[in-house]
Amino acid sequence: MKTTAQLRRVQLTGGSTYIVSLPKSWAKDSGLKPGDYVRLIPQPDNSLLLVPGKEKKEERQSEFLIDAPQTLDPENIARELIACYLVGYDIIHLRFASKSSEHRAYIKDVIKRKLVGVEVIDESAHYLTARCLLGHIEFPVKDALSRMHVMALSMHKDAVAALKERDLSLAHDVTQRDDEVDRLYFFVIRQLKMAIENRLMINEIGLTSPRDCMGYRLVAKSIERIADHAARIAQTIPTMEYQSIPSNIIALITNISTLSREICQEAMKALYQLNTKKANQSIAKITQITELESRAIKLILETKLHITTTIGLRLILESIRRSAEYGADIAEISINLAKKL
Repeated sequence: MKTTAQLRRVQLTGGSTYIVSLPKSWAKDSGLKPGDYVRLIPQPDNSLLLVPGKEKKEERQSEFLIDAPQTLDPENIARELIACYLVGYDIIHLRFASKSSEHRAYIKDVIKRKLVGVEVIDESAHYLTARCLLGHIEFPVKDALSRMHVMALSMHKDAVAALKERDLSLAHDVTQRDDEVDRLYFFVIRQLKMAIENRLMINEIGLTSPRDCMGYRLVAKSIERIADHAARIAQTIPTMEYQSIPSNIIALITNISTLSREICQEAMKALYQLNTKKANQSIAKITQITELESRAIKLILETKLHITTTIGLRLILESIRRSAEYGADIAEISINLAKKL
């Protein structure tokens, strides 16, 4: 079917009804016959989305087969599996070579840790079938992002608390929680990719236009990176020499962390409300973060701590600042989304 634009004249019939003819080739390819219905869906840019079919047809489950030979690195198989999930396949088959139980175990672990709503529905020595059972209507994009945001900031808060209290168990727990944020991130990206290809989905996932999909894609990545930095803080704690870190340094780092979380929280509120004033207030606080970080670094160097402690605290401060900067990125996106043509 040709995809070039066709110009059609709008005509008036019956004195009050506007009509326009449909391209015959398009109608034929779409399976339309005289008497069939089409759905006309107004779009935010004043265009009309024309969908053929008078009844909602039963959706066919999309499937993909991944060949997983014994020689292929299981991480490569996992990446291909995640790619199929993100693209929107409902059922993913994996065919393994003989004696590849380790590969199957690895893939099942990836499914459990990284993919929301995916379950193994069939398995044998050489075969595994995974199916996505959770749809976009049950878990809209904004709900998933909100959950990601709450978890990421909770990780950040607990990571700094683990530093303050020298709690290695809490630090390990924070690191483990990063997998849950990744699961939600992949789920959001799956929804957004599918909505871009099927504009009927956009309203169903709680958004209004393809432009929103682009903005929320960047927001999801920023939140995922905030969680990564929280995990990085937690992973840094065990590497430091366990000497007494002066309370004034801990207090300053805690204050910077609190301000960083405030920036992220205000940015998300600005996003959901499309409030440019709140967004700009959030962005303006980045200067405070930079100044406080410089003050903290100077204090750390003057204290002459053990080299591993000094390096660890510098890395932690960098992660706290980067988290705030990702919050500012979200605020900028909210400003962009608030502007409509």
